[in-house]
Amino acid sequence: MLLHLLGAHQASAIAGAPVVVPQLQRTRPARAARYLWAAPTTAIGLIFAFLTWLTGGHLQWRDGVLEVSRGLARSMLESPRLHAGAITLGHVVLGRDPDALARHRLHEQGHVRQAERLGPFFLPAYFAAAAAAHLRGGHYYRDNWFERDADRYAAAVARAIIDEGRGAS
Repeated sequence: MLLHLLGAHQASAIAGAPVVVPQLQRTRPARAARYLWAAPTTAIGLIFAFLTWLTGGHLQWRDGVLEVSRGLARSMLESPRLHAGAITLGHVVLGRDPDALARHRLHEQGHVRQAERLGPFFLPAYFAAAAAAHLRGGHYYRDNWFERDADRYAAAVARAIIDEGRGAS
């Protein structure tokens, strides 16, 4: 069941097969369904976006995602407890600053895709994966399946962009 929810792309990554970047349906109903399914997680992100805006943060819409930086987002991400360049909550990506958003954009888009697939189950599944990594003796972040999957997604998209630039098919 979980592999069905994750989709063929993630299922092939689990099996060790080459990663193929899926083309999401571009129809309005399909796009609306993805936004609705991810809405519970996005709502949490919107709260942080609003608070970041109130504290002088910068907001921009890019590739179907609200990117938020500076202000509260920067303070949160630089805290010793979190210490991250960016974090994704549904269709909201919080980054330390615009440069951090640019550096982490492909990886964070991988998390957006995960939230679109798992909807309200994304955050519980993410934290369960962190706990499982820790219980196996690994690192809660580096060995988290969702982080590794976002890395695979970012690498696959980067390869596709490079290949497209070279004129490869």
